Amino acid sequence: MAVRKFDRASGQAYTESVSAPASEFSNGPSWIHETPFLPIGWEELNDDGAPSLMHSAMRKLLLDQRNITVPLFANVPWKIASYLWDCLGRSQKRTLHMWKFFATVYPDQFREIEQYRSMKIESPRVSMREYLGLVKSDSLSWRVVLTLGASYARVPELVGIAEIKNLVALEVAALARVEKIQDETIPMTALNDRILRTWSELTRTAGAFPHLRVLVLHRQTSLSRTSLRYLETLPSLRSIVAFECPGIASAFSHKTEADGWEIMAQEHSPGDNLYDYYRMSLAAVNGPESPTLAERPILDFRVGQKINKGHSAAQSVLCLQRTAASRIVNPELHTRKRKEQSSEAASGARKAVMRPRVTKSIDDMLKDFW
Repeated sequence: MAVRKFDRASGQAYTESVSAPASEFSNGPSWIHETPFLPIGWEELNDDGAPSLMHSAMRKLLLDQRNITVPLFANVPWKIASYLWDCLGRSQKRTLHMWKFFATVYPDQFREIEQYRSMKIESPRVSMREYLGLVKSDSLSWRVVLTLGASYARVPELVGIAEIKNLVALEVAALARVEKIQDETIPMTALNDRILRTWSELTRTAGAFPHLRVLVLHRQTSLSRTSLRYLETLPSLRSIVAFECPGIASAFSHKTEADGWEIMAQEHSPGDNLYDYYRMSLAAVNGPESPTLAERPILDFRVGQKINKGHSAAQSVLCLQRTAASRIVNPELHTRKRKEQSSEAASGARKAVMRPRVTKSIDDMLKDFW
């Protein structure tokens, strides 16, 4: 409830309202690695004595970032919002939460001053599912370049990556075989054909991965050459970089083209990070980026141990791009081919058990893995 007050000392009238902290931000992964509070005593006083009413209001608002919600800024002009962003810079409190908030509420103005944000978490403290929830934007307010580096994740969490609509580049790495895992009950970040098949089905039935352009894989030994067919169905995927993935490499042992993919004429350096791969794909790989995301700021989010690529032999790195014939992906065509092949294999037998898959949502798919 808003209360109108009068300050006799300054002669200023103002309206004061109390906003309770948003419950979804009171706890959780948003504040595991960052704090929502201003530094104690920050700019409480100035050289002229008591601070202005505007300055006091700013400190009151930014004192606890959990109080800041989108409805609260429904009628706040950019001039005031940019002042608050400057204050967050002075106090060194430009948290990921505030970066996402400004990108959502002021998309046109904010992208002019903040085009890139990087966050690295080498020692995860919550589940991978919670970290994936941090980077999602169903409104496509920002692009996500996501690196899962030698982390731990369960199969449902890897499948759940399909829920990130604003994902434009993805890197998934598994630990080297020589490294020992202290807790063998915790699954390693590793992909397999079943997961990629589910991604492909979600692309067809739920519109998953609408903007994923680059995929980088490290030591994904459970992937076979069949995975290339599943990846071909991802509508925006333009390039794949595979480090030490023998199953994928086997498809190109005696040829330069397989299952809709071909070896690039010029390979990228193994030392490049995912953000660099993404930028190079925009300049070099055929197929423009979606206009919806072209001017959105980029969140470069990395979870897990740093990926060491320096010891990869040149012959173990495979850089692929779509063949000219597969650059226009038709999910319905892939669906029809699979149905025809299934019908031929069954000699006319009906496959009624497969029909529910056509209408499955992402939530339905995830329930199968939990």
